[in-house]
Amino acid sequence: MLALVWLLSLGACVTGPRTSDEPKSDAKADTHSTSPKPSAIAAGSGHTCVLRESGAVACWGRNDQGQLGDGTTTDRSLPVTVVNAKEIVELALGSSHTCARRRSGAVLCWGSNTRGQLGNGEGGPGQASRRPVAVHGLADASALASGDDHVCALRPNDAMVCWGDNRDGQLGNASQATWTQPVPLRTVVDATAITAGSRHTCALRPGGKPICWGANSAGQLGDGTSKGHDRPSVVEGVPGLLAIAAGGARTCGIGKDGVFCWGELDGKSNQAPIEIAEGSANDPITQLEIGPAHACLRHRGGQVRCWGSNGDGRLGTGDFASQTRPNSVELGSSAIDIAVGQRHTCALRPTGKVACWGNDAAGALGRGDPEGAAIDPGGPRLVMDLSDALAVDSGDGFGCALRKSGQIWCWGRNDLGQLGDGTSVDRLGPAPVEGIEDAIALSLGQAQVCVVRKTGVVVCWGANDQGQLGRPAGAPIHKPLPVAKLDKAIAVSLGSGHACAIQQGGGVACWGSDSEGQLGDGAGSRGGKVANVSDAVALTSGRAHTCALRSSGAVVCWGSNTQGQLGNGIGAAQLKVPAHVPVSVAKVGNAASIAAGPEHTCALEQSGKAVCWGRNDAGQLGSGTSSNVWTSRVPVLDLANVTALDVGWGHTCAAMPNRIACWGDNAAGQGGFEGASAVTPRAGVQGLDVASLALGRDHSCARLRSGEVSCWGSNDRGQLGDGGRSVVARPVEVEGL
Repeated sequence: MLALVWLLSLGACVTGPRTSDEPKSDAKADTHSTSPKPSAIAAGSGHTCVLRESGAVACWGRNDQGQLGDGTTTDRSLPVTVVNAKEIVELALGSSHTCARRRSGAVLCWGSNTRGQLGNGEGGPGQASRRPVAVHGLADASALASGDDHVCALRPNDAMVCWGDNRDGQLGNASQATWTQPVPLRTVVDATAITAGSRHTCALRPGGKPICWGANSAGQLGDGTSKGHDRPSVVEGVPGLLAIAAGGARTCGIGKDGVFCWGELDGKSNQAPIEIAEGSANDPITQLEIGPAHACLRHRGGQVRCWGSNGDGRLGTGDFASQTRPNSVELGSSAIDIAVGQRHTCALRPTGKVACWGNDAAGALGRGDPEGAAIDPGGPRLVMDLSDALAVDSGDGFGCALRKSGQIWCWGRNDLGQLGDGTSVDRLGPAPVEGIEDAIALSLGQAQVCVVRKTGVVVCWGANDQGQLGRPAGAPIHKPLPVAKLDKAIAVSLGSGHACAIQQGGGVACWGSDSEGQLGDGAGSRGGKVANVSDAVALTSGRAHTCALRSSGAVVCWGSNTQGQLGNGIGAAQLKVPAHVPVSVAKVGNAASIAAGPEHTCALEQSGKAVCWGRNDAGQLGSGTSSNVWTSRVPVLDLANVTALDVGWGHTCAAMPNRIACWGDNAAGQGGFEGASAVTPRAGVQGLDVASLALGRDHSCARLRSGEVSCWGSNDRGQLGDGGRSVVARPVEVEGL
């Protein structure tokens, strides 16, 4: 994904000139050491490799495309040796491929080859290689740099060649969208260092002058525009750089006075360089590594500092708070090399030991099998392979997300077909629901899912024992099927045995069981149209009740009221009588959003405060008591400035800026706080930039503003979506090196 900026020990990834106090690359290279001790490290999206002093290579992590080079496509949580890779002096890892430069100047690559990134003259789907193959016609490379799906090499006399994906002009030659073998950049003949981001490439010229080309959507080319091009352009506004690095849609350089970056910074586009960190004459910055959403630097003395997104602990600061400026990593010792992946980071110590931190999906941290790596069990875990969620919801042991593409991806429990993949097999990580590419809304019930498509049609799958999927009650449905006679929906909400949808214009229609009045259409069979509601803007459903938020901010509810979950202030003697038509929630007239558990309901008021009503045996109302029933709303204590609110089976959570507070049941850690339960809000998971919350029975999830999804609590059915692995906010050593 990127190239290291300094030459270390055995010549790992040269992309910048060496200062007088840096170790010389040929000091060990000429000794032909046979030591297995690691001398350099590099990272791709979800895999990591070390270069040993002997010239061998070992890798671990994701291996779905053969990027570990061990002849398999099996993910590895411990390092494995790359076959037939000898006399290697440099590594350059891409998204799902790996390249290595041999001492002779020949280059080997392995892994994904969908865009010709292996450089062997082949390319396309199904052309991946599980073992190293030679890059065609390249025998004199002196430096390498990998982007997501493209690679560039520096040759003698400062000439450059590139291969792989060229759809954004990142190869500097716009004549083809893909090059399956090296093509020269005739306009760059004096490069002294090279680096690559996801879809752009940069080089340093004599005097430290940076030039860039390729994609430019976030200003990563530094030319003052956001228009991409294949012609190298000069980066203005930076002093002469000592080194340069790129990753994602961002480029950074080390100058004499500090680090300067341009492109995507803190979620915003920057078309001109800005200073990120100041330099120090006593302990200068000597290495810089850039990932898609975070970055790290290393000082000459070995200190490592990181900044950027931190929802999975990838900054190594011991917490999950994102940072806009470099913060020290709790490494415990000095580092001689660092590597930044998509969601994890690693550092090489002088002893040859490697420490990694962040997301352990597919074994990226090299800690061994999940059952042997019980690290930081209470911390949130990032759902793997999910970075563009527009909405997320949780059920009993499973979760689903609506992606920017309109796809629905689900993970976790699947015994009743709730993942929509046609099977009954649980999944530890997310997978797409087949046939859905245009979803605009989704809702999860206890064991079923419904989705609104752009056409207004609602499709559902999962448990259907009470007709809650809009079809005759019966066996579970394992793939999406449409709800009959419903084609103008804009939102949907699932209960346990029923479902409701808002239709264009604000009316509400319900289907499924009506045993407790949950269809809201009056006593008897009346067709499922909820009475007296024509201005609904949001819905939420519990076990057998539903509530609607009206455009005025008022809330109405219908269905079961055994625990006071309708909030209409009735007396205890009337609790057994369901409401077959909507009733008004007492003393709630300025709600901004609503959320329901099986038998309690909450509203987030426009003032940023929250109120709840209904069942309270676990303290899920946050009122300071655990008295059993509240038939009218009570304020949640000690809570203000709430930006998001959701309700689980027996717990409730609220998000405020950079923190989450939860109350109620916490037996499985779903509240993220210490103790089995709480009757008032307790500090839960901290440091997440939360856009929305999605609470299940015994786990909780948060959709982050970055589009990623972070979950915590029970993971017995894979409902955290992390591949069965943890995230680690502090460095832990890689086993087996």
